Amino acid sequence: MKKIVSLLLAGAFIGTSVSEYLLAAESPVLTAEATDYLSKDVDALQYTYEIFPLMEPFNEYFYVKTENPHPESFRFSDKDSPYSETSVIYNDENIYADVDYENEEFCRVNGGYIFKSATTDGGEVELQIHEDITAEEFNTEIYGTPNPEVTGYSPYHGMPVGTYKEYIDGSNVYYIRGYYKWSDTGVKFTLPELCDDCDYLIDNFAEGSDFFADMNSVQEGFSSICFYSGSYVRGEVYRSGERDWRLAGAPYVDQIFYIYSPYNRRDNKSLLSSVIYPYRYDSLGFPSMMKQVALRLDESAVCEWSDSSHAHVNVTLNGETHTYGGQGNGEGQGISEDKINRRYAFVENDESVTLQEAKKVLDDYIAIEMEDDIPRDGELTWDKIYDTVGDGEWVDMGGSYTYLYQSNDEASFICDEWGEGNSIYWGGSLGYCSDMWVDGRYISKFKRYVKGATLEEYPESAVLIREMMVPEIVDYTREWDSETQKFIYKSVQIAETVQKNVVFRYDTEAQIWKASTNMWGTNNYFSMYQELLDQGLLDEKYYDMITLTRDEFESAVNIGKTDKEPESGVLFDGYSPQGTRFMNGDCNNDGVCSIADLVVLQKWLIYDSGDTVINKRNSDLCKDDQLDSFDLCLLRRLIVESYAVSQ
Repeated sequence: MKKIVSLLLAGAFIGTSVSEYLLAAESPVLTAEATDYLSKDVDALQYTYEIFPLMEPFNEYFYVKTENPHPESFRFSDKDSPYSETSVIYNDENIYADVDYENEEFCRVNGGYIFKSATTDGGEVELQIHEDITAEEFNTEIYGTPNPEVTGYSPYHGMPVGTYKEYIDGSNVYYIRGYYKWSDTGVKFTLPELCDDCDYLIDNFAEGSDFFADMNSVQEGFSSICFYSGSYVRGEVYRSGERDWRLAGAPYVDQIFYIYSPYNRRDNKSLLSSVIYPYRYDSLGFPSMMKQVALRLDESAVCEWSDSSHAHVNVTLNGETHTYGGQGNGEGQGISEDKINRRYAFVENDESVTLQEAKKVLDDYIAIEMEDDIPRDGELTWDKIYDTVGDGEWVDMGGSYTYLYQSNDEASFICDEWGEGNSIYWGGSLGYCSDMWVDGRYISKFKRYVKGATLEEYPESAVLIREMMVPEIVDYTREWDSETQKFIYKSVQIAETVQKNVVFRYDTEAQIWKASTNMWGTNNYFSMYQELLDQGLLDEKYYDMITLTRDEFESAVNIGKTDKEPESGVLFDGYSPQGTRFMNGDCNNDGVCSIADLVVLQKWLIYDSGDTVINKRNSDLCKDDQLDSFDLCLLRRLIVESYAVSQ
């Protein structure tokens, strides 16, 4: 069986190629999948059928025993399922590495096929087969009655009509050879009572005395059986594209940064042992399931995604709010085919497994020690980033900027490997800015520079001020006072240090910005400075050095750069060598922007590059990926402004 591709349903175009078909479509269209032309002449009523759930009581996968030679010529309809008005059980066209097939082209296993659903609840289901219809009838069904919003499913998921297609030379190009609708046959089957994975959680774990007690017990039970992801048979490693190892911002507010590798795999193979296990939920899927559980327990519950954690939802009922979510455990991995320890041969025509048996198989796959086959030469590491940024640098991640710095002298990193050599940074000694102003530019909670941000939008965000004078407590004496239950300071020695990068965070109660004074030495905590001031041992000038008033905050932020991308920093964008310095206008790579750069760019433009060596990244001041006279004008202005400032 050829791989099914999408077909745009815009009208009757029998005998039209896909490219001609797309050119002819002028109006908004629905998407449906087309059935293999080979199924057209199969009389599905000539054959007998038996249906076996592969994992009771779950409603996802089935073994269908039949001699019918084409699995797309029939399906089963569940007329009264609570999960969907158009519930069907249909052919699973995926090929699994741990399944023994008689014929992979038609996905045929011993004695039949693997079918799937996820919307039936078992009980009575009816055999459906094709009935040929005209193109006009087909279009009426799609665009007339019933409403397209109701029938806009693929043929396998309830759409009452479909198209026959014939592939040309085995490719994904095909011709439409006819139209059909799914018709009831009156042939019915009785399945055991089935449920989806949400109802299973409720039925097996919701044993509390009230709504939130049920939610708590479901959360605990769900966590005990949930994997973060399943396993698969890993394919060949290959390098994709021209981009090298690179740094990127994380997609969620509560995550930090990713290192992406340039490697992917081709020809990965799915495992039936993995997909058949219903509880594989990551940090988005897990809270989504808990939201679904809440609404099934009580449809009046209000579920809102947490604004601080992408992995959690806040569930409110009768004015009471609890938080649920997280993610599965035991992240799956790619294994080699020789590590497969459970095969589905359907020798007895019934390969049903229990939830516990399926979990044991996946636990075994997770425990396999697989050799790291990702090339590591030239790999970008967190140590490399840490060593490069030093006291602080703007970092170009390839179109987006962040600001990183060494937060202390002990470079330890908490990060997880994921994917093909990729890793995610969770914490450690690499400092980063979040909801913070730096050099007059705002960095969002997603740790990325936001062009054009204003103080009115972020009036209470933190601010990082570079190379400022700060005091440092180098010695003190104190005694514990049991009556007041606090330390009484006797003496203190304070030194002034220079060129420290200091983060100031807003204190809502005091309405001032307080320095994170523990950034540069032991015992340098704001609370200690406050105690020393209150006890008369601290000169007020030192206290003023570690606080900002609103006027001082606004003065530090309003320096006219919110619309200007960082002028200099380092590159971890995957295009330039890791840690390469960039400086806008430094066309000749000498570390400064000067008249010499103007000469180089002008020469490069006049002689159409010729033999002139130029840094295109630094010369492209318009940021439009090309060098022209507009960049020359901006460079001339930049040099004039720099000269005026220096004078």
